[in-house]
Order: sequence, then structure tokens, then C-alpha cells
Amino acid sequence: MVTMKKEVIILGDIEMGAGTLTDDFISDTTLSRLIISLVKKKHPVDLILNGDTFDFLKCPYITKQGKKTYPRHISQDISLGKLGLIFQAHQRVFDALHEFAAATKNRLFFTIGNHDHDLFYKGIQHEIRKRLKSRGNVYFGLQYKEHGIYAEHGQQYDAINRINPQNYAFIHKGRKHLNLPWVSFAVISGFTGLKEEHPFLERIRPIPLLFSVHQEAKKKLSAHSLRYFLKSVFYYPFRYFMDPTYSFPRSLFHEFYRRLRNMHWDIDGVVNVFKKKKKKLIQKHKIFVFGHIHKKYLEEKGGTVIIHPDTWRDEYILDERTKKLIPKLKHYVQILVKDNGELQWSLQPVSIQRSSWNFADVAQNERAFIRLAAKEEEFIPVKM
Repeated sequence: MVTMKKEVIILGDIEMGAGTLTDDFISDTTLSRLIISLVKKKHPVDLILNGDTFDFLKCPYITKQGKKTYPRHISQDISLGKLGLIFQAHQRVFDALHEFAAATKNRLFFTIGNHDHDLFYKGIQHEIRKRLKSRGNVYFGLQYKEHGIYAEHGQQYDAINRINPQNYAFIHKGRKHLNLPWVSFAVISGFTGLKEEHPFLERIRPIPLLFSVHQEAKKKLSAHSLRYFLKSVFYYPFRYFMDPTYSFPRSLFHEFYRRLRNMHWDIDGVVNVFKKKKKKLIQKHKIFVFGHIHKKYLEEKGGTVIIHPDTWRDEYILDERTKKLIPKLKHYVQILVKDNGELQWSLQPVSIQRSSWNFADVAQNERAFIRLAAKEEEFIPVKM
């Protein structure tokens, strides 16, 4: 008789922030309920939070003087300050993760994405393990690869978000700082202000349709992007010659120019790049799970399955005909590992009772609908 050896649960792109206008995760109640349901399982469970679990990138840092900032130079101390804000804003999720990790039969994996590069810091890993009261069953890395299952976030197959794990930090003025991709520095210094001004718009997909019905936002983002791009090429590298955070990747000049010219802000698909670069890896595993692109994707061919379960952020699909904003479903990948090595997988939807709204109403008062969305999911944001 074939019995179950283990259950593997994979979800990603949660993007927990500080509960501010730049924090797009509000499904604490639903996610906590899911995690607690795993605690009740009699068999071992591996829970893989597949990258961008935390949105350190858009999370503010509060100085000793109480000022909210978005620093480019991110030391471990600054990352720890951000992590403290995330702990406070999403206590319910961390309480659930603590319960999950309390059972030594369970294992919790954090794969590192482009929004939580800070997880490379040993001090950050220590604080998370401390908060969860880990019993040696909480892990950090770029991939999960066990039982014929391979999971990673996906930024390594996206040219403008790719990171160098062997060079995750640099020394500047005697201190270690995160070595982020150029586009991440652009988000920190160039676009967090826009996000605070238009906190809801970034939650809407598809982006081309959004811009077609909101020309003002398109013009504002275009002008802002062009200005930042030109400064990054012709001004910042000379003005801040000794500062690595202002170094522009010349090899990607044409890629950035193409995106700017076409107003292409969506993340390109990673599956085709992965297939080209990792042909040998594909032969070693049966199920591959990625995140990063914030789209649901499923491909099953020749005994191999590739899955994008989509994001857990608060996101909406703009209906082209009705101009209604329809909340996206949440999903997770469930894989049952049998004693004989057989894998049984499914993409599980998670239902949340949410309202659809008229785009015109949301565009008129974004902050009001940010608060309304949070209320529908019983999330309490910090004072905005």
C-alpha cells in the first residue's frame, strides 16, 4: 500500500511591508488561516515561501529622529529596522508561522526574491528564526530542490532584476550595504514617492490597459522614468563616481531604453529563459514552481510541470468592457509526496469575499479604496 511521505506547499510574492501606503499585502487573515490548517496535518509539511515574502524594497526605514526614509545604502541595521516594522504590521502571519515551525516535523523555507534581497544578511535570518522560535527547521536560500520538486523565485531569469548571490553586498565608506540590481535602486529613489501618491494604481493589471484609461498616470510615470533614466546615464555616474549604488549597467542600456520607449513596465516571462539556461536541471526534476511575474501560469508537457501560482498581493484585473476592478484570486501549489516517490500536484485556489469596484471611483480617491480593501480583509494599516 502506497502511503504519503510528505506534503509540500508553495506560494510566493506575498510582499509583506510596513502596513503603509507602499504595502500591498492585506490578506493576513486568509494566509494565517491557511498556515494554521497545515499545522493540523499529521504528516510532515514543507512550506516554501517562494521569494518576495517581504517587500523590503518599498518598506520605509524610520530614523532615530522619527523620519520616514527610503535609503539607497542598506546596511544590516537598516534592514533590521525595516524587518521590525514588518513584524509589527503583520503579527498575525508571524504568529501562524511560529505555530507551524513549532512542530519539528515541519520545515519552513524562505527563498530569496528581488524584493527581499535583505534575507542574505545573517542578522535578518537570525531575527526571523528568533521571532519564529525556530527549532532548526527554518531555512533561507535561492532554491528548494527536493523530492523531484524545484522552486525558486525567478528573478535570475529576468535580466533587469537578476542578482549575484556571491556578491550580494558591497563595502562603501567602510560599511557593508546591499548590492541591489539597478532597477531596485530606481524603485527606492525614483518611484516610492509616486507609489505613495498613487497607492492603488500599482495593484491594477494589465498595465497597458490601465495606462490607456488613465493617461495622467501614464504621462507622469513616463516623464519621471525618462528623467531618472537620463540622470542615471549622464549625471549620477559622474556626480557620485565613488558610490556603487549609482553605477549604471551599460550592458542593459538597450533593454532599459526599449522598455522606456514602449512604456513596458510588466515583468517579462521567465519560463522560456529558464528552459534555455537550465536544460540539465529540467531533466533532474518533475515539478518546477516560480513566482516573480504576478501571473498564473501552468504548463504540463512530457512528464514535466511548470507552475506560476500568482501573487498574494492585493491585485486587481481591470475589465476592458465594464471598467470594473475584479480582485484576483489567491493560489498555492500543493504537492503530495508518496513513499514510492510518486508526486501528486494541484494548484489550489483560495477564496476571499471581496468587492468589485468601478475604476473611475478608485482613480478619484485611491486612499479611500486602499482603506476599504484593508477593511474587507480585516487588515489594519498604519495611519496613512
